[in-house]
Amino acid sequence: MFKKLRKLFASRILWISILLALEIALVVIFAYSIAGSFASLFNLDDWQSWIILIVFLYLLSFIIVVYIVNSHAKPAYKITWLVVVAILPLFGSFFYLLFGNKKITYRQRRKIKPIYAMLTSTQIEKSIAEKIKKENFDAYQMANYITKASGGDLYQNSIVSYYPSGEKVYPEMIKELKKAKKFIFIEYFIVAPGIFWNSIFDILKEKVKEGVDVRLIYDDVGSAGYIPWHYDKKLNAIGIKTVAFHKFKPLLDVKINNRDHRKIMVIDGIVGFSGGINLADEYINKIERFGYWKDNAIKVEGSAVDGLTTLFLTQWLSISEADFTQANFFNENYMRFFPTHKGIYGNGYVQPYGDLPYNEESVGERVYLNLIARAKKYIYITTPYLIIDDEIVNALTNAVKQGVDVRIVTPHIPDKKITFGITRSHYRVLLKNGVKIYEYTPGFIHMKMFVVDDIYATVGTINLDYRSLYLHLENGTFMYRCRCIDDMKKDFIDIFNVSEQITYQRYKKYLAPRRFIWSVLRMFAPLL
Repeated sequence: MFKKLRKLFASRILWISILLALEIALVVIFAYSIAGSFASLFNLDDWQSWIILIVFLYLLSFIIVVYIVNSHAKPAYKITWLVVVAILPLFGSFFYLLFGNKKITYRQRRKIKPIYAMLTSTQIEKSIAEKIKKENFDAYQMANYITKASGGDLYQNSIVSYYPSGEKVYPEMIKELKKAKKFIFIEYFIVAPGIFWNSIFDILKEKVKEGVDVRLIYDDVGSAGYIPWHYDKKLNAIGIKTVAFHKFKPLLDVKINNRDHRKIMVIDGIVGFSGGINLADEYINKIERFGYWKDNAIKVEGSAVDGLTTLFLTQWLSISEADFTQANFFNENYMRFFPTHKGIYGNGYVQPYGDLPYNEESVGERVYLNLIARAKKYIYITTPYLIIDDEIVNALTNAVKQGVDVRIVTPHIPDKKITFGITRSHYRVLLKNGVKIYEYTPGFIHMKMFVVDDIYATVGTINLDYRSLYLHLENGTFMYRCRCIDDMKKDFIDIFNVSEQITYQRYKKYLAPRRFIWSVLRMFAPLL
């Protein structure tokens, strides 16, 4: 019992929650203090000061409402926040500023702007563009969008290997890390002590001693339940260059809602890994939390590794102390991270891409919509959370009406019950319009993958929910005519075979009160 209490009080998640609650309490106390001071200054009665306070709060709410209405956010996102602000003038406005506003500070915008400008000014290499345009204009358009919107180059001469579980990619990652001679870049949402991370950590310490440039980015809140305060300082002290993304601070901080949800590992610019797994033991099923944890990863070799390297370095420069200019990114110091790729003649086209919450371009969502729109035969999708707006619902149902076989896999065992309820609340309209939905019965499925018509696929970190699509930093890899797409499709078939298909009749058997609760929760989906 004592050990459990000690562990609880050592938890950063607990203290972050307490500090957030204190922030809210201080805001309330401050508001009432202002009202009291105003009343004393002008010799007002209590009821008069209350009226002034209420008028002030509604004026603040009105300003926030005007801002939300004129923002470029999704309609569903706007509606939810408008309801919250209207019902709770003080708390609603506060919560929007803290959790709903994607704006960042002027200093951050100034640093990120040239990075984003550099990325989105790129063009698909002319020879590759002409080749893919002649072969498949749809593929060219999708790749061209990714290049224009996120700066992700399209590559040939790359090989992608698909791993249908964390435990299968884990030994491959360890093997490649041991080979590192020049540099190792790691960027993950969760870093958690255990078999997985400890084995990587041991290699990193040895590689630092060998003179390898080792850099790590982890999300401070994403890893808060696993690592101690100032973990980055500990790693920096032993030579692992480390940055904790958006450290939690007990202040009103609009950045707290923007998390680095990416999963990238690059070794010497020769090999790169990405996918759904984090660096924690449940992702390789060394511990069990929600049944079997189904996840995936890809290994990239050849030219396309440059895309993962670029994603990491631009993020590193945007959050580290280094000043960013296009000139210093392409100087000799950084060009050493982009080796010449020889002897790799892969099939198909590979395009790593990133998504940022700081602009009006929802790259991850648009990539998904572009894939849905181009489907002729089938679309297979797996996502841990199905919290989508009308645009995606309409795209999926429209594809079905055109004769496309649309299948979506979600978990049967949830990691978050509220989110699971909202996911199921979307079943009704999808099922009614012919979308096939499967729940993965062995446990929790964390994969974020689309496979379309045997020729297109994307694997990455982008969930079908508001956080991934609009608030987090994410990454994915678009593939066209790569051999690994066959392996991805096979994995889907295996998943279907062990999943329960949820029919419309099956959905209607859920108790009416439960369906009603799901519908109510769905109103607040953009907040979760």
